[in-house]
Amino acid sequence: MRRRARDDGRFTGLTILAATTGFVLFLPPLLTVANGGGTIAGVPAVAVYLFGAWVVVIALVFVLVRRSG
Repeated sequence: MRRRARDDGRFTGLTILAATTGFVLFLPPLLTVANGGGTIAGVPAVAVYLFGAWVVVIALVFVLVRRSG
């Protein structure tokens, strides 16, 4: 019983970490840095950043759900 409570607390902490990471990645200051007008392989840098950040958040949630059982 005690171990289950500790696992639930850890899961909650990791969920908050994933949500906070997603929030920070999409803050306007980071988006303006990526919106410098450059391109990466012909694609605007801001688009590459947005899709990359999106993939990072999805990967974090995927790992979190897989580890939770």
